[in-house]
Amino acid sequence: MFETRIKTHHSAMAEGKKYALGPCNASQVLSRLPADERKNATIYIHVPFCPKICSFCNMRRSLQSPVPDYHRWIVSEIEKYAALPYVRNTIFDAVYFGGGTPTMLSNEAFHEILRALFQNFKFTDTPEVTVETTVTELTEDKIDVLGINGVNRLSVGVQTFDDAGRWQMRRVGSGEKAWQKLKYLKVKGGFTVSMDLIYSYSGQSHESLKRDLDKINELELDGFSMYSLIDMKETEIERAQSLKMDESMFYQIAETMQEKGYSFLELTKMVKNDPYRYIMNRHQGADTLPLGAGAGGSLNSLLLMNDINLEKYHESVENFCSRKGMLFKPEYRDVTVFKGDIQTLWLPRNETLYSSHKKYENFLKRLLTEEYAYSTTGGYRLTTKGVFWGNTISRVLSDMMG
Repeated sequence: MFETRIKTHHSAMAEGKKYALGPCNASQVLSRLPADERKNATIYIHVPFCPKICSFCNMRRSLQSPVPDYHRWIVSEIEKYAALPYVRNTIFDAVYFGGGTPTMLSNEAFHEILRALFQNFKFTDTPEVTVETTVTELTEDKIDVLGINGVNRLSVGVQTFDDAGRWQMRRVGSGEKAWQKLKYLKVKGGFTVSMDLIYSYSGQSHESLKRDLDKINELELDGFSMYSLIDMKETEIERAQSLKMDESMFYQIAETMQEKGYSFLELTKMVKNDPYRYIMNRHQGADTLPLGAGAGGSLNSLLLMNDINLEKYHESVENFCSRKGMLFKPEYRDVTVFKGDIQTLWLPRNETLYSSHKKYENFLKRLLTEEYAYSTTGGYRLTTKGVFWGNTISRVLSDMMG
């Protein structure tokens, strides 16, 4: 039915330009929006610094140490957003430090940012606070500081425990060292622990992948994200393996880990005890406040994207009242939920978005007949086969939207 597999949600949706109303002054928009209390919003904090550049990565980051005042710029950004009624009355449920490598920030920087967050914003009783990290940057001292300051979820970029694979990806340290660090986290307790797993990279065998899966099971991790290697011009790693091998390895992961009690939370995530509220709230259309250079998010119908250039980002914090955003039609939230449904294994439940319902019904019939999806209470769910092709299905459905 499909010939090419789309591996990332970034390529799985049509552009939303038709929903754009145009640029606007962000502070003015946020000052006139209704200040009614809204729950389950999220915060994304971008830390665009890395001690080294991995061969598979094309994220918004740079090879450098954090500039000394970076965390203070974020604190200032927090305080200025908190002065706006719309943000001040929002109740946040999850915070996510992404990158880059957030744990390159000093202990004091984390303390100041987290203190500013909790002093200036409203939160649910037990908010989820996630920090992305590499194994080498996650020292025992750093772990203690994060825990004391409210961090309760760690997403560790292991990618593979296989030393040959780690060398190919330019990961620092051995697979054994990575395993020991995750073991330390599990024994210490207090954190939901998840890791990233890359598969279908050049030279990887089913036996090597089995060893990775065995180690995840031995550690009893709360969850793991599984990413088939994507060939991108900006990266330097060897090309991924064939579609046939990609599919074979995907089923190996799915079947092995389902037998061990894991289940799909997203197209690229399996969990046992990881609700991952940050991403699940976003899939349901919750507001996301972006902080830091290169961070993006949306509040109500206002899309915000901070400049990745550090000087320009700093200038935008200093001249906060002049910050620009992009105003979108309220209907764009429906598009976000549409995409979020598929990412969480549902065929989009808002069928009014399709321009041709007959075309959708014909495609739906094929999905059901060829066992990409099945009917259940609440709608149509993706099968394991559907999960493998999920982003491709998302693209087809999004192209049917009016």
